[in-house]
Amino acid sequence: MGSIPAAAAGPGTELEDLPEDALLCILVLLAPPDAAAAACSCRRLAAAASSPALPLALALRLGLPPPPPSHPLLPAAPCPADARRLLRSLHRLRRLLGLWRRLPSGSGYASSSLSSPSLAAFEWAPRATLAASFLAPSAHGDVGVSKSPFVTLSIEESGDTVAVVGEVSVCVNFVGNNHIVVEAVVGEDEEFEMVSGSPPEEIYAHFANRRSPGAGRRRRGKQGRKGGGMEAEHFVRIADTEPTKARPLQGLWKGICEDRTLEFYLVTYDDIGGVTCRRFRDTQSQNSGYSPVFWTTDTTFLEPPFSEQELVNYASRDHIQGVTSNHAGAENRVVSRILRINSSYDVVDTHLSTPLDDGRSVEGRIWLYEDGTFGFGFVGSNSIIDLRHVSSAGCILDT
Repeated sequence: MGSIPAAAAGPGTELEDLPEDALLCILVLLAPPDAAAAACSCRRLAAAASSPALPLALALRLGLPPPPPSHPLLPAAPCPADARRLLRSLHRLRRLLGLWRRLPSGSGYASSSLSSPSLAAFEWAPRATLAASFLAPSAHGDVGVSKSPFVTLSIEESGDTVAVVGEVSVCVNFVGNNHIVVEAVVGEDEEFEMVSGSPPEEIYAHFANRRSPGAGRRRRGKQGRKGGGMEAEHFVRIADTEPTKARPLQGLWKGICEDRTLEFYLVTYDDIGGVTCRRFRDTQSQNSGYSPVFWTTDTTFLEPPFSEQELVNYASRDHIQGVTSNHAGAENRVVSRILRINSSYDVVDTHLSTPLDDGRSVEGRIWLYEDGTFGFGFVGSNSIIDLRHVSSAGCILDT
C-alpha cells in the first residue's frame, strides 16, 4: 500500500484523524489477530475493525472476481459480529489459495480416491467462492490440463464458511500452515485449527478423538448431512509454484516425456543454491509422490555467445511435440542461457543409445528460452523435453 500524500494527511495528522476508508486499507493488510491487536490501540481503529465495510475492502484487495450488477460481491454483514466472522472466513479462504499435493496412502494417511490425480488447485470463483479442482493431463493428447471438481467453499449470510464435495458437507481443517485435511462433517463441533508449533500431543489428541469410539456421537449440526463412507483426504501445500527473476527454473511445470505422455514437474531451489527437479506420480501405489529427474549444485548459467559444441548439442536434438504424435519437431527456439545438470542413470530414458555402468551419472543441459520457459535433455538422447508453466499469477493455464 502506498503512503498517504502529505498534502492529504497534513503535517500534524495522527492515525485517529484518518478517514475510515484509509483505516480500512490499513486493517486489510493485517491478519485477524494483528487487526484485533491494532483495534485495541485506539477507538477509531476499533470502530473500523467492526465496520461491515471491512470484509468488502479485504475482498477487493484479494482480487475477487467482479460480481454481476444484480448480485453483491459478498453476503451482507448487518452486525459487527457477522462482519468479523466474514473477515475471518475471507482470510481463511485466502490461505487455501494455490496448489496442493494429496498425500498417498503409503504415507500413513488413507486416500479414498486412489485413481484420482494427486495435484489440486484452489482458485477464486464467482461471488467469493473458492473452488478446488484436481489437475490431470488432458485427454486430447496435447499440453492441456483437465480440471475435475473437488471441493467448493463459500460464505454464508452469517459470515461462516461452508464446504461441500458434491452434495456432501465437509470440513477443510488446517493442521499447521501447510497441511489440510478434507473430511466429512460429523457434527456441530467448531472448526479445529492448529498452527505450526502445536505440541505433538495436541495433534495426536485431535485425530485420536475424532476417530475413537463415541467421537462421532455428537448431535448433528446445521450442516447436517454425514459423508457416508468418505475417507479423510490429506494435502500438503506446494510452495513456490512459479518462477522468479532470481530463480528462473523454480515452480511447477508440465512437459511431454519421451514416452509421449504429459507429466508434471516440480523444480525447487535449496538453501545452498542447488536445483532439483522431481516428477509427480499419481496416488495409485506406495511408490507415488515424487520421482527425481535431474539435479545440480551449481546454478551458474553459460551466457552467450555459446561455444560451437554447445550450439551443435542443442541444434542436433528434436523437441517432443505431442502426446499422440510419433515424431518430434526439429524447430529450435531462441536460447538465452544454458545450465549443466546431472541425473542418475535409472531416472533417464531407458532407451539411451549409450549403455551406462551402475556407478555413473548422466550429464545433461537445461536450455532457458527467451520467453521464460525451458527445456532439458541428457547425453545419449537426441531429444529435448520442453516444460511450460502450469499456472501464472495463481491461475491455471491451458484448461
